[in-house]
Amino acid sequence: MTTFQSQPIICGTDFSENSRKAADVAAALAKRLDLPLHLVHASAIPHAPLAEEQLRAEAQRLRDAGSDLTAEVIEGEADEVLTLAARQHGARLLVVSSLGSRKASRWLLGSVAERTAESSSVATLVVREAAPFEAWARGETALKAFVGADFSASSDAALRWVADLRQFGPIEVVAGFVDWPPEEAARLGLSGLRAMQGNPPSMQRVLERDLEEKVTRVLGSDQVRVLVRDNWGRVEMPLVEMAVEAQADLIVVGTHQWTGLSRLRHGSVSRGILGNAPMSVACVPTPAPDPVPGPRIRDCQRVLVAVDLDEPHGFAASHGYAIVQPGGTVRLMNNLVPTRRTNPIGGTIDEGRARHLAEAEERLRALAPNEAEARGIVTEVEVTEGPETAAAICAAAERFGADVICVGNHTRPGLTAKVLGSVSLGVLGGSRRPVLVVWPPAE
Repeated sequence: MTTFQSQPIICGTDFSENSRKAADVAAALAKRLDLPLHLVHASAIPHAPLAEEQLRAEAQRLRDAGSDLTAEVIEGEADEVLTLAARQHGARLLVVSSLGSRKASRWLLGSVAERTAESSSVATLVVREAAPFEAWARGETALKAFVGADFSASSDAALRWVADLRQFGPIEVVAGFVDWPPEEAARLGLSGLRAMQGNPPSMQRVLERDLEEKVTRVLGSDQVRVLVRDNWGRVEMPLVEMAVEAQADLIVVGTHQWTGLSRLRHGSVSRGILGNAPMSVACVPTPAPDPVPGPRIRDCQRVLVAVDLDEPHGFAASHGYAIVQPGGTVRLMNNLVPTRRTNPIGGTIDEGRARHLAEAEERLRALAPNEAEARGIVTEVEVTEGPETAAAICAAAERFGADVICVGNHTRPGLTAKVLGSVSLGVLGGSRRPVLVVWPPAE
């Protein structure tokens, strides 16, 4: 078996015109990234002289074009041979062409490219056109990449793969997220959503903000755009359409690496994109999480403080200002539980409600410490109305993008107070964000 001193690029070939395009891309990338290139042909026939001869000819074609490479014929099914070779050699990248299939009796399992991309432990590049990659490798043009993004670990892996490739040449990136409006509206506490109407503007702004922050953390803001589009069905075709509109040379998506029956239970976004995208596709597996080397300090730029205005002094607010970074933002929020109201004296019900909201906002602003402005801390206030205060707090934190939720509890711990209050307990159970529970001051 061939051994390598550094991570090679493995390229599968079946000697077709499409596989020659893939080999040309693999050779160009190997030269640009200064990595070894290993050409592999999978043969169902053991000791196949014709396959050996064809592989020598293809290897010579690439060498004549200036590539330094090794090549071998391996017995077995193509997807299994390629994924095993990539794992054994510790490959940096696996490159295959967009066509190629198994025998008809196993057609339900997908093409070679699809099965390779879904099972490979390294990133798999499925090539449709070679020219964009060759021009990028020569330093002539920027590569245009569209990243199918969401808020999962697989999306993080796709972004990091693009960031690594960016070290070797300019890449213009568009990150696209396709949301399901009912789910996002429920998470953000938005009501009145109508079927097939699209994202409400307030929800669109929050999703764009969150996606931009996620992408910027990995890629920075240079030559990066984000797009958010709603869809009430599967996400594959909307992502492909967004990539076409962006005139992308490449779609990059993460893969979940389902195995066995899990592949039948979970829909595969990467497979749907591979089957429909007119451009090349890179499928990036989600790596196992790295061990944390030690405690790390996390920046706290946005703190949501849930204030109960019926409690004296708003004791939780001061703790919110204590943990936010200088230059950060504290949003003081209060939820008003709707009650049956009669007409206020000298005004309408709407006027009374507006006055009640204004009074609550004024009382929230009064809780901001005097030294907050000197520390560059921005104070915002929000008054919501909802029957469930814990749910309103969780939704407000999502809209705000809070790093921490700070919520006060009504009673101090002790022999007579063994459990948290219903609101604080509801926030702890319902929020995906860190929660700081503050006990009231001692009497």
